[in-house]
Amino acid sequence: MKSKLLGGFLAAALVSGAFAAETIAQIGNESVYRFLNLPGSARTAALGGNHVSLHNGGTALFEANPAYLNRENHRELSLSYLNNISDIYLGSAAFSWNLDGIGTLATGIRFMNYGDFTRTDSDGNEHGSFNAYDFSWSTAISRSFFDMFRAGIGVQFIASSYDDYRSSALGLFGGLYLPFNNDNTQAGIAFRNLGAQLTRFDGSREDLPFSLMAGITHRLQHLPLRFNLTLHSLDRWDLPVFDDDSDPSFSENLFRRIRFGTEFLFSENFHLRIGYDHLQSEELKTDSRIDLSGASIGLGIIIRDIHIDISRTSYSETGGLIQLNLGTRL
Repeated sequence: MKSKLLGGFLAAALVSGAFAAETIAQIGNESVYRFLNLPGSARTAALGGNHVSLHNGGTALFEANPAYLNRENHRELSLSYLNNISDIYLGSAAFSWNLDGIGTLATGIRFMNYGDFTRTDSDGNEHGSFNAYDFSWSTAISRSFFDMFRAGIGVQFIASSYDDYRSSALGLFGGLYLPFNNDNTQAGIAFRNLGAQLTRFDGSREDLPFSLMAGITHRLQHLPLRFNLTLHSLDRWDLPVFDDDSDPSFSENLFRRIRFGTEFLFSENFHLRIGYDHLQSEELKTDSRIDLSGASIGLGIIIRDIHIDISRTSYSETGGLIQLNLGTRL
């Protein structure tokens, strides 16, 4: 029965991808509110980016797939900080609560601050300063069905302010999560950022960074290894990057939507993680030589009731992004 459900998951991904490609018809690099695609926790950042089928995804990752939420996340608090390039940083917080007979609720905020800027005119004369930021508030609910899979749905309010330019939007996100094979394997499908702007920066309509993802996670039976594979951007086929000389080939489009991560489970309290996102590597590499752009590494440590996750994602010659996550139960 569960193998049939897994097949249904994969079929739903293909059908939904075709439908979204026809209805959304957007190129991801041309959308607005790109901060929504940043990993919500250090764990998933260390595994190459957002995944939708992780084992015990929990509160920290409910924006990637709200079906991660379950009764075991009751009163779970997650705090995250991402030290981005220059003075840019991303902070987020999430909290979940289980309601018997209804499901598991979660709510969370993320705030991206771009720092202070000097305002100048065309002649270079200074006229004070201004700041810029992005903000989102998300709420979701998840519940189990037939004791076989979980489904979740959520809504986001999004706001951006860059000096005198402001914009806001409403978005939906949702997903399915199926554990099977004695919980050694999990599959998931999720969509993110399906919505529209409420107010626009300059009157021009801009798309939200919609994405449809499908993934699978598997732990080896006799080795302490867990593999995570996610296919993202299933709502469109072409995934061009800035320095492409021509349209990407079939193989380029295929590999650019692959996100891969491995967890080394040394003990229940200590995990080592590595990951790779090929599209991010193609976007960030500075020349034809091989570098570590798109690669990431991280640790997961549990000390009593406190979960500590830390990651570093390589941005090629630009440097690396450090993300820290703290989780506990109140």
